[in-house]
Amino acid sequence: MKKRYTIITMLVGIAPLLFAGTNATIEVKLFKTWGIAGEEFSYNLDLAIKNTGTDPILLAKNPVYFEAWQLAMRPLPHKPDIEENEKHNQDDRVTIGGGTDYFFELPVGETHVYEGRRLFLVEQMPFSETMHFTISVYLGKGFWLDSEPMTFKGVVPDSEEHIATLTDANGSRDLVAVTYKNERWLYTKSTTYWPVCPISLTNTIRVEPHEGKGRLYKIWDGDKSMIYQDGTCILLEGPDENNVFGKWTRERKQKAEADNAEVRRKKAEEQE
Repeated sequence: MKKRYTIITMLVGIAPLLFAGTNATIEVKLFKTWGIAGEEFSYNLDLAIKNTGTDPILLAKNPVYFEAWQLAMRPLPHKPDIEENEKHNQDDRVTIGGGTDYFFELPVGETHVYEGRRLFLVEQMPFSETMHFTISVYLGKGFWLDSEPMTFKGVVPDSEEHIATLTDANGSRDLVAVTYKNERWLYTKSTTYWPVCPISLTNTIRVEPHEGKGRLYKIWDGDKSMIYQDGTCILLEGPDENNVFGKWTRERKQKAEADNAEVRRKKAEEQE
């Protein structure tokens, strides 16, 4: 199975004096760097943020609010956008009104990982052979931190195989296996394609309801089983080779907790 990449970038921006002490690194985890026509490829990432500046950074506590208020995929080249500016003017008011109920301060030197789900970028771009963009974080007052340029490839898959049709009160969706070169991915397909997880190149994939619990399904990749939550496109359980999202988040969270503990220990020693 093709190697997946973690892109570690320094977030930079032209800042007013208010942000003179603001700096950060962001680890953007793209679990694959290609997509097919109709794919919501912006659902295929996770990230960690480390505060490398001298001032705390204000971040949304809940990943849903982080996605809506602060996280963006911005196509390159960046173009002035009146609607985008107005959206973030609204965000400024939300930030001021939300206060500590919605935001927390990431201390200097510490890292934060958003757990429990993949991050979803609302923004999309026209499908093409190469799509260039940045992953950007908005800190308010018109100030953006942009990653280094990133590239996502638009491809024609080698094959698409129907696996199962899931039907409930929310309608019908297909599970399909898409193969491109030496990778095979499971997708949910309705009006668009949503990536779920990598699967083996040769095993038969089977799907069955999981213990009658509504929108939970057991997916078999050969003799390996996974628990899939329909509607979220995530695995609740599964071996690491399939549950790549959960594996990366778990391991990165453990590393962040250890690093943060060391940062706090050193700060405590300096204050003694």
